[in-house]
Amino acid sequence: MGNKVGELRPSQFITTFGPGSIVDLPDYSVIMGGIDKWDDLDVSKSKSIDEPRIMKKLRIKQIKSIPINANSGSDYGTIPAYRFPEYHVCPKCRKLGKRNGRDFFEEDGVLYCKNPDNENGPCPKVKTHPVRFITACKKGHIDDFPWEFYVHRGQKYEAKKCKLYLEDEGATGSLKDLVVRCKTCDKERPISEAMSNNRILGNCSGNRPWLRDKVQGCEEERKLLLRGASNIYFSSLESSLVIPSKPEENLEEFVRNNVDLDDDELFSDRSFFDKYFKRKPDINRIGLDKVWSIVQQIKNGNKNKEDDDLKIPEYNALLTEQYNYDGIEFEVEKANVPRRYRGFISNLIKVKRLKEVMVLKGFTRIHPSPDVTSRLSRESEGEDGGSSDQVELAPLSSENKPNWLPGVETYGEGIFLTINNDKLNKWENKFRGYEKSMESAHKKMYQERDLPDDAIPPFEGLRYVLLHTLSHVLIRELTLHSGYSSSALKERIYSDAKNEMSGILIYTSTVDSEGSLGGLVELGNEDQFESIMARALAAARYCSGDPQCAEHDAEKLIDVNGAACHSCVLIAETSCENSNRYLDRSLLVETVANYQREFFNNV
Repeated sequence: MGNKVGELRPSQFITTFGPGSIVDLPDYSVIMGGIDKWDDLDVSKSKSIDEPRIMKKLRIKQIKSIPINANSGSDYGTIPAYRFPEYHVCPKCRKLGKRNGRDFFEEDGVLYCKNPDNENGPCPKVKTHPVRFITACKKGHIDDFPWEFYVHRGQKYEAKKCKLYLEDEGATGSLKDLVVRCKTCDKERPISEAMSNNRILGNCSGNRPWLRDKVQGCEEERKLLLRGASNIYFSSLESSLVIPSKPEENLEEFVRNNVDLDDDELFSDRSFFDKYFKRKPDINRIGLDKVWSIVQQIKNGNKNKEDDDLKIPEYNALLTEQYNYDGIEFEVEKANVPRRYRGFISNLIKVKRLKEVMVLKGFTRIHPSPDVTSRLSRESEGEDGGSSDQVELAPLSSENKPNWLPGVETYGEGIFLTINNDKLNKWENKFRGYEKSMESAHKKMYQERDLPDDAIPPFEGLRYVLLHTLSHVLIRELTLHSGYSSSALKERIYSDAKNEMSGILIYTSTVDSEGSLGGLVELGNEDQFESIMARALAAARYCSGDPQCAEHDAEKLIDVNGAACHSCVLIAETSCENSNRYLDRSLLVETVANYQREFFNNV
């Protein structure tokens, strides 16, 4: 790989700075290259992460750790990155352009301006910086701002002769003061026009600089964005907990490893199949009928929807008393539910050891993926048998379907609890009207993002809002007692009425296997958790923003959040699985608005 220009942690690459993202460096900015641009040797040497459930769902053969250079002092990088945007501006003469050797020249990777045509004389080797403005579209394409096209208002021009300048008149500090000028053609235009009307920028160029190619015929409108804007890059992740596999899962894996599934002749004739595998002791020992059935299921693609649902197996595993598995970072211990909450909480589990695997499967621009809350359950299947993301993710590779994806594995501990399902069902039925109001706000949120009705993901239901809000108030309280910071704790919500799932996992995980301090698990003991729960619910009753925070009546609900703000319920977005949405503390306890829809009453 080429010269090293910077360093990233593996977890940063998965969540924030993956392929297609922009990284600001001291002297310029770069866009991270696609995974097909990585060096084959570096990828081969990096560790393979074993998590069959994610590999099966994403239809990939490998999950690879982020390649790192063992020699920290090395001058060579392992992940490719390309200079972007290409346009730079000189802070002294305001010359605007690309590296060309005449006006802008490169020295030790830094772009300098000498502008020999400057009215006040050539620039004395001034260091340039990348322009603040770029364009992108909803399909993930990204490009430099079309400076020549924009300043000439679509009229003919000779790009090689035009001398562009980006001048700041500095009268008000607004975008109206920022004007692009072509001194050759005597044309000028303020940037504010492009900000107020994206249509004047024309259709998207289809440029994919992270893949070094261009897609023809993209009909999306270009959007003007700031280079450091947060909506330039939204990573789309698949994550799961590594749990002990079931016997039938082990059996299917055994068949895949010991049977040539590409031999169509062998699997079209049962009698031939029996004769052939009678001579294979390991296959014959399992049973030819059973092996034949598994092979046919694999060949025909027959499977239950639950095969792609990562949360149902996790939920069951967390509720099953496990012994300490060798080689598997998974250990749980059942704790007594505090007497005070036994009518509300069914199970309290201390998760002493866990391992989480996160895989980067793509990204979006402008708007986050609409199914961010439906990663694991209720996902529909596409025509190819894979899960449908209901939105087109920008690819990580030029290849149609890469057989591997980058991922990280983290280790930690946590507390898992489930809500009494019978009581929860009665509560849900009682407040169907409020649920419909939140569902309406849910649909409106996606419609405002110009998402077609058939692409809007289903509303998770009032059950999810209750569990999600309870998770947040517990995280805020646990932070004060566990020794972990608020951003170090994460949540995993198990909400599915059909499968009778109503659980919350609050956990912490780091890339270091020694990252668990034990402070969180110990708070899962009966006495300590009773105190934590009582404090969390008491804190949810009042907010410094009341009464305004609490007053969100069903008829006036215009947001997917009810009684929730930064003073009472919201937490760090890195800790929340749903970007601090679908929260309402009035569903937990009685607030000053007293809507009488609280689940935890008389406690």
